[in-house]
Amino acid sequence: MKNLLFHFIGIGGISMSALAFYIKSCGYNVQGSDIHKSKITDDLQRLGIKVFFGHKKSNLSNVDVVIYNYAIKRDNVELKYSKENKIKTYSRGELLGFISQKYKNVISIAGSHGKTSTTEMIYNCLLVAGMNPTLHIGGIIKGHSFGFINGDKNYFVTEACEYHDCFLNLKSKVGVVLNVEPEHLDYFKSFYNEKLSYKKYLENSNLTISNFDCSNKNNISFGFDNKNIIAKNVMNRKGKFSYDAYINGKFFAHIDLGCYGQHSVINSLAVIGVCVQLNVPKKYVKIGLCMPLNIQRRFEIIKKQSLVVHDYAHHPTEIKETIQTFKNCTNKKVLVVFQPHTYSRTKTLFNEFLTCFDNVDMLYLIKTFPAREKPDKSASAFALYKALKFNGKNCKYFASFSLAKEKIQEKAVQGYDILILGAGDIVNLAYSLK
Repeated sequence: MKNLLFHFIGIGGISMSALAFYIKSCGYNVQGSDIHKSKITDDLQRLGIKVFFGHKKSNLSNVDVVIYNYAIKRDNVELKYSKENKIKTYSRGELLGFISQKYKNVISIAGSHGKTSTTEMIYNCLLVAGMNPTLHIGGIIKGHSFGFINGDKNYFVTEACEYHDCFLNLKSKVGVVLNVEPEHLDYFKSFYNEKLSYKKYLENSNLTISNFDCSNKNNISFGFDNKNIIAKNVMNRKGKFSYDAYINGKFFAHIDLGCYGQHSVINSLAVIGVCVQLNVPKKYVKIGLCMPLNIQRRFEIIKKQSLVVHDYAHHPTEIKETIQTFKNCTNKKVLVVFQPHTYSRTKTLFNEFLTCFDNVDMLYLIKTFPAREKPDKSASAFALYKALKFNGKNCKYFASFSLAKEKIQEKAVQGYDILILGAGDIVNLAYSLK
């Protein structure tokens, strides 16, 4: 069986590269294809994984298993060839489901926002408690090349992505839902359908940590009022928060968070719920939550002098929270640079995008990152720019990173601190400002 050859279509993606790394670490033969060369593809090649640039039928000679994700179009030449020639073909979500079955305790974290940060918080708590968890995360932790860190086979901590119902492939000991908002409606078609999927996800879990409507009698809720786990006496110290945690009315512990943002208070309450269910000693919960998050693109400080921060935020709710967190860290004027991620998201949430930047001094919009989609002028970054300008917002539009970079540097000289937001390739612009 170890002679099997796995081929990943889109191997340069964060999650696909993580799973390719895992399959390679199990002793299988692994290769893949992608459109562009990147640091991730360089790291894969250093592992001995062959990477083809461009998609062709010839890439699949002698391949036994093909893995794809839903960013890959159905008419992709490699995907079509694999199905026409009856090569075993699985989605990224199906593969993650198979991998999770190898672990005794699966802890999965779902939600519209905060999955990656919360997943690392849980991992940190289990790690310092000596539980040697395995981690699958939708980002890259500094010091590692991929979003997969091998531990033992007892605990598997993973993000649970709702897109195309990927999270329904997981059967979890503990399933977490942090929040649910309209998202990925290009797939779900309606918020009602999205909520039905979250309900099915929770039904697949033995224990649940969620404020979402859930029939599980073992569910733990979390928040500020009328929940099983609540935060009291919340204090803000330059963007990092501390609070007193109570469980069912009884004091649990004083928590000092190592990560930024008030939203992290809510997320950390879910972490406490998971740790209680797994019998993690209290002292390790406190230590784990005190550790700073170490994930690239999650409130990542690019430059301290003339502050530059990059964050993956691309949904209006995330953008509002991240802007407020950033403003807690600076007394200067704030320039936000934002690259919309997909036309469908911009179209669905257009009105929300018109108000989520109200709290900034200057806004730069960068040409849309289309991901899997064809252009839609009515929902482009330029269309958003025109609407914001019409509503009186102080903003500019840039069709390229090079043009934007020059103007960003001018603003830094003028005394602005810079917040760069987006889930696309705007990360390259952020890192160029180091």
